[in-house]
Amino acid sequence: MIRPSPARRALLASIVLVGASLASAVAPPAEAVTVVPFSRPLSIPKVLTGPNITLTARLADVQILPGAKTRMWTYNGTFPGPTIRRPTGQTTTVTLVNNLPPEAGDLTLHNHGNHSTPENDGQPDDRLAANGGGQVTYTYTGTEAGGNERGATQWYHDHRMGLTGRNVWMGLAGMYIIDDPADPQTLPKGAFDVPLMLTDRTFDANNQIRYNPAGNVGLTGNRILVNGVPQPYFVVGDRKYRLRILNASNSRSYTLALSNGQAFTQIGTESGLLPAPVKRTEIEIAPAERVDVVIDFAKKLGQKIVLQNVAASGSLGQLMQFRVMRDLTDNSSIPSKLRALPTLDATSAVTRTFVLSRSRTTGQWLINGLAYDPDRIDAAPRLGTTETWIFKNGSSSNHVIHLHDVDQQLVSRNGVPARPWERMKESWNLAIGETIVLKVKFTDNLGKFVFHCHILEHEDDAMMAQMEVVP
Repeated sequence: MIRPSPARRALLASIVLVGASLASAVAPPAEAVTVVPFSRPLSIPKVLTGPNITLTARLADVQILPGAKTRMWTYNGTFPGPTIRRPTGQTTTVTLVNNLPPEAGDLTLHNHGNHSTPENDGQPDDRLAANGGGQVTYTYTGTEAGGNERGATQWYHDHRMGLTGRNVWMGLAGMYIIDDPADPQTLPKGAFDVPLMLTDRTFDANNQIRYNPAGNVGLTGNRILVNGVPQPYFVVGDRKYRLRILNASNSRSYTLALSNGQAFTQIGTESGLLPAPVKRTEIEIAPAERVDVVIDFAKKLGQKIVLQNVAASGSLGQLMQFRVMRDLTDNSSIPSKLRALPTLDATSAVTRTFVLSRSRTTGQWLINGLAYDPDRIDAAPRLGTTETWIFKNGSSSNHVIHLHDVDQQLVSRNGVPARPWERMKESWNLAIGETIVLKVKFTDNLGKFVFHCHILEHEDDAMMAQMEVVP
């Protein structure tokens, strides 16, 4: 499938999902409930640590707002899905079982950020878990370039062609953490190492959600959730906490800040630890990006500090509250040096340029003037070589470019050398008119991989291209 047909796009624009039912699109009624800010505790998803994991996609009624539960498409009955946490260098199998109702169709599973072979990458149209109990097993080796894969905060989600936005909106997302003994072991750990998934949703008067993108611009909700809870509170101690923050929203970006003006200490991105910690008072995080930060609550006992989204106001600007209510001893520390970046070749074998744009006639999102075609190869890098990839945003919208298979190191943004907090990543926010220059080394895996915008409605509208790593 090159792109959703006009009939399919019209169907997607009119789908209303209330629980598991489909109905004609109407304006959603206003929420019937009032959420009292910071009245519910933060929920921490269950952690799965074994080498053989099963994720069952199924309907579940999830308590999100007060009153009626919300019918969602879930992994293992929760939203977010369970957090998978595995040591690097050890093989992990994840079996996806598709027990969702018929309207969900076939599913795939993408371990976002992982160094996977093509057959284990969760491709949009390959190795699908068929509706009605079908299953697919993915194998992740935990290795890269002759060694262990770097420790990182990853996530998993459905990646079905033309339906990723709908499936993630309905609840198919969870976090995946790779633990690496080569990382400094003095950083906060255990109960003080906390994953936070940011999402937004719109609810109707019955506390149900629907997917109605009304076009291909990008769907945003009117309520923000942290680990599936609206404006939760989190009781913390007067010590350092490591927060692994994921933006799993379809298209909304956030600008994070603390209400007391305190700085975050950023220690990592979605591609693992930075070379050195960086103090930042505001952090923008676009869809699919992750930031790994430490907040020190020392000498804050008795205080309440709000994690804000200063890009918005009202309830959209107040994400969660930290209540410093525990007097604790802190044995953790943040080293002045964290983790050196991998060394890439000084020269590039090839330089490629990709322009992100929108058709003036059809409104479709394009890469180099083309919509995605699974039968077309847009780049054929050679295994073991380093290339320079340039991305230019020539459209009137932000985009988030995500390359599968490999991490990338930033050379420059708009001609300015990489800032310390974005030297290596795999999802890149490009504002209107921006240009980024990346260096990419292709190791281990031959075969086809996609790269695309991770604003999910853009991706579903075929703003995707394909590379094939060749011998």
